[in-house]
Amino acid sequence: MKRREIKATRKKGNYTISGSAQHVPKNWPSGITYLRSPVYSKTLTKPQISFLYSAPLSCSTNSAHQPTSIIPSTAFVKIGTIKSPNTHPALHQRGLFATHHLPPGSLILDYLGLYHSELSTSDYDLSLSRDLGIGIDAVRMGNEGRFINDYRGIRNGPNAEFREHFVGSERRMGVWVLPVGKSGKGRGVGKGEEICVSYGKGFWRSRKAQEFGGDYGEEERDLLVYS
Repeated sequence: MKRREIKATRKKGNYTISGSAQHVPKNWPSGITYLRSPVYSKTLTKPQISFLYSAPLSCSTNSAHQPTSIIPSTAFVKIGTIKSPNTHPALHQRGLFATHHLPPGSLILDYLGLYHSELSTSDYDLSLSRDLGIGIDAVRMGNEGRFINDYRGIRNGPNAEFREHFVGSERRMGVWVLPVGKSGKGRGVGKGEEICVSYGKGFWRSRKAQEFGGDYGEEERDLLVYS
């Protein structure tokens, strides 16, 4: 198979995706580039790049930031069109569902997109570092993680969460099944169950501000969790 290079230009920032054409998952939308690894904006500075590769010492006691030998896989999830119930807030839109039982505390997949340093109002932008202003935007490129819905109106609470980790020396934002002791009560995510997170208060504040012609500042940006 011939290799191809995909080049795209974004307002206030440029990025290049190089690689071979790959199979995309079922129900993947046309016009959105499917990723298997992060893409870095050319606008990222050296300190920002250094932060993205600043894996902690293996002896760190902070388990959330310890390097993981588990490479996140999308083999246990699928994108589905939501057809019921009629009260579902994303009815007739897409969601992400488990194809197998996912045990408590397990890594489901990474949230992939464009790693950038620009203030964004994208509904697919997730903050990775408030101090350095680094976000992950999946509005034009990403993986199955971009279809995870907020739990509100779907279930009593989230069954998954966003949590930072490292793949090798590279900093990622993973989607994890809630561990034992949280609102998931340790049962994991069942086969066929929709994977839901909490978008956070910042998401809803910014949405409300946009509806009324307002804006949000850096404090809110750090809380934005979109999908």
